[in-house]
Order: sequence, then C-alpha cells, then structure tokens
Amino acid sequence: MTADKGFDFESVGLAQVLSNNTLRIPPHQRDFAWTDDQVNRLLTDLAAAKDKRLDYFLGTIVTIKGGKTDPLEVVDGQQRLTTTYLILAAIRDYLIEIDRGKNIVDNLDNALLNVPDRQKGKIPRLSLNTDDAEFFRSLTATSVDLTSLTPVRDSHDLLLDAAKIMRRWVKKVVAALDINDIPDALDAWIDYIETEAQVVLLKASNGARAFKMFETLNDRGLRTSQADLVKSYLFGESGEKLQEVQVCWSAMLDNLHEINDDDDRSLTFLRHLLIATRQFVRADDVYEIIQNRIRGQSDSVTFANELRRHSSAYIATYQTDSDFWSGYPTKVKKALASFNRFNLKPMRPLVFSIVERFEKKEIGPAIEFLANLSVRLVLASQTRTGSNEQAFATAALGVFAREIENTVELKTALSKVNITDSDFEDVFSKAKASNATLARYYLRALEAVLANDPEPHFIANEDESQVTLEHVFPRNPKEGTWSNFVDEDRRRYKTRIGNLCLLQKSQNSDMSNDTFASKRDAFGRCEYKLTEMLATEDDWCPARIETRQSQMAKLAVRAWPT
Repeated sequence: MTADKGFDFESVGLAQVLSNNTLRIPPHQRDFAWTDDQVNRLLTDLAAAKDKRLDYFLGTIVTIKGGKTDPLEVVDGQQRLTTTYLILAAIRDYLIEIDRGKNIVDNLDNALLNVPDRQKGKIPRLSLNTDDAEFFRSLTATSVDLTSLTPVRDSHDLLLDAAKIMRRWVKKVVAALDINDIPDALDAWIDYIETEAQVVLLKASNGARAFKMFETLNDRGLRTSQADLVKSYLFGESGEKLQEVQVCWSAMLDNLHEINDDDDRSLTFLRHLLIATRQFVRADDVYEIIQNRIRGQSDSVTFANELRRHSSAYIATYQTDSDFWSGYPTKVKKALASFNRFNLKPMRPLVFSIVERFEKKEIGPAIEFLANLSVRLVLASQTRTGSNEQAFATAALGVFAREIENTVELKTALSKVNITDSDFEDVFSKAKASNATLARYYLRALEAVLANDPEPHFIANEDESQVTLEHVFPRNPKEGTWSNFVDEDRRRYKTRIGNLCLLQKSQNSDMSNDTFASKRDAFGRCEYKLTEMLATEDDWCPARIETRQSQMAKLAVRAWPT
C-alpha cells in the first residue's frame, strides 16, 4: 500500500476488496445501472482470462476513508462490486442447494459476503444506496427464492436480472461435472476472483479528493458522468438539508426523463441552466464551474431548488403537447414545433430563458425568429461556430437578467449572427438537402409561400406515407439515360433542392428512373405548384436546376423571415 497526497492505493483481487473491508454506497450515489449485456460481458471476460490463466485487470475502485470502524464509502466501482457480490452469493446458494462444500459456504458467508457480529449476527460487507439497499439485502439473503421478490424501481429490476444471470451462470459452469467435483471447481472460481481478477483500490482521505479522481475514471462500460459528480458534490455540501436536495434532484430527473435525447440529459440541462443563469460553460467544465460557484449548504439548497423548478420549463421547450403551455398563445406551440425540427443545441439556453422571462405574448414571436434563424444557419452550415454559440449564450444571459425583454431587442442582440436576406438567398440558391424529412419541409414551406400563407414556416410534419420526395434527376439513373448530366454533375446535382419536388404517394410509386419525359405528365397532374411547374420544362439539365433553385431562393427569403 502506498500513501501519496491524501490517497492510499493498492493492487488487490476484486473479491479481496470485499473480504478485507466493509463498503457502503453513499445515499446520494446513483442506483445500480448495469444491464444484462454488461453483466454478461463481465462473466465472459472473466471466463476467457481464467481459461488462459491470465490476470484480469478491472480498473480502479475509488473510496473515501472514514474512521477506523467506518465502512469505506464507494465513489466509483459500485457496479463491479455489486456484480461480484452477486456472483459469490450465487455460488454460495448453489452449493447449499446441492448440499456440498460446507467449508466453502461458511467461508463465503463469514469472510467474503458478511462480517460476523456477536450482537447483529451477520453484517453484509457491501450495502447499496438508500433506494437499493433493502432490496439488495433481500436479494442476497441465503437461498432466497427470487420469485418472491417484488422490484419497485428500475434498478431493482436490473439487480434481479443480474442475480438470475448469476444463478444460470453457476449451473452452466458446473453442468458437465460430477456432483462431488463441483465444490473444487467453484472454489477455483472464487480463488480466481479473489486473487487474479485485479483492481486498484484507492482510498481517499476526503470526498473532494475522491470526487476529483472519480471525474477521470470509468465504471466498466458506463462512463462516469459529470452529472453524477455534480449530484455527489451538491449532496455533500447540503449537510442536514440532504433530504431536501435529494428530493429536488429526483424531481429534476423525473422531469428530464420526458426528453427523448441521446445525449446525457442531466448534463445537458445543467450546462444549459448555467449558461442561461450564470456564465458560458463548456460541457467538460460543468462540474468545475458548479464547484466554484456553489459553496456550502445555502448555495446547494438554492441551486437544487433551481434545478427542480427550472427543469419543468426546460422540458416543456421540447414538448408542444405539455400541460405547461395551457393558457399560452397558440403561436408558441407552432413556433416550438418549428424550432424543434432543427433542435439547434447552442440555442437551447436562449429558448429556455425566453420561456422563463419573456411575457407570454412575446414568447411566440421570439421563438419563431429563432426557428427561422435556425433554417438560415443550417442551410449556411453555420450552426456550431464558436462565435455563434457565444452570441446565443450572451443573449440567454441577457434575457434571463431581463436586459433583453422582447423580440425586437433579441434581434438586435443577435444581429451579428443573423444571415441577411441577400446572403440567405445566395445560400439557398446553392443548397443541398440530403435529409429527406427536412427537404420535404423546405418544399412545403415554399409551396405555402406560393399559396400566400402568412405563416409558411409553420408547416406540420407531413405524413410520409402520403407525401413523398422525388428527385427529378434520379439518385440512381438507369444506364444510358440522362445524358445531360456528366459524372461530376450527377454527384453535384442529385441532392440540390432545385432538383427536388413533392408528389402524392400514388404518383411516386408509378415513377421510374427513366427519362425526364417519362415523368413530366405526372408532374403536370400534381397539386403542388412547384412540382406542377416542372411540366413546362422541355428537358432537365444542370442549368435548369440552377434556374429553378434561384427562383426558389427568392421564395425562401419570404418563407423564413428574420
């Protein structure tokens, strides 16, 4: 064991972490989260290494030391420790079931899984957090009937699934053995997990040191999230107000669960809230900024309540059908639907600030402006430039601080980000649309302009089974056709917006990849004006695409005004 700057660490077998210590998952740590795939992967990797007689390194277990008789608090590693505990419990229960290996059972019960206590009987060497602790105790009780357990949380389901996997795994390991050989075989597995499946056990002198280490490490297959760090930090700062902060955090998570987003929803929300209310922050710096800005019990409770309160408005910006919008003008929902079609993340803090601070009558026009600006930025390929992101962040702060109070002032604040009508017309005249959903939206909005719709950008999502996208010059032309397009033209023009049109499904199904002439009659029968106009063309070539798209670009300026 080595001591250095508040850390003790040693290389030790994974099961020895249990046999040499008692461990506790703090109440504020996340629940058990390993899926069947992750549990099975651990078993598979252990088996492969054991068969090859190799050591197997499973990373670092980060803990906080307390008093001499206090359990170690596990900051990082609970998934591996919990899964290992379930392996050992399954081995114990199987040996009891076949009435073999009593000495092994006694060793498991009294050394690896529990600490004998004269007054309390047996104390488990590993206890989980508040939400999982009681279920885990029941799950790992000697020879428990798994069918008698009733999970009430997602983590309970995962724990129960893992326990079932372990029981099946033990039976598979010994399936070909004589019953009298089973104890030795399972004892060899225990020995491997205890001595050859290695981890580095790190014991930090305090939470701050442990959290810093936690920030850089991974649980196997489940990357440490900055949101977990923030949660641990806030809970640690909250003192006797821990329960209030826990309730706020849980309420925030319940709200954010409604967002269908592949990103880390909690971290994204934390970052966007900081940008809107305090300062611009990169995703990698969220934890550090919160450590610097939120100090002590009062700050922790205040911030936790902000998380609970503001998460409701934040998720409502993703959901036009939310009850949150009851009593708001209809235009707000239309504007949000249009904005969410593009979902530009750098604008999200600004949309949140607008919803929280603008008067109701101003919210719709402001988000409508941002939705139209989104179209212009997407087509100009300027959605994620550093200067634009900073501009949106600065505007979000200004809105939240009530320094920007209406759409006119918002447009002024974002004037350097906006794309002028002349520039947008030029951008649109050369734009491509590889995304079929967005291409249909662009064309429907242009059709709405031709129909003198006062809000052409508020186009509902089309039923793709009824309205389809047609490439006039086909994506896969038949050999020997379309001689007007040389090889380079075929690559450049097939996804140009000027080469696209809308058709009813029945018409599209009859379309071939033959010549323009074979399609012209169908174009002429179409109810969409931009498609119908194609029937007036004698032939189709790159020059006609350029001309048509230049005409469409003038409509685009009217479709998405800023």
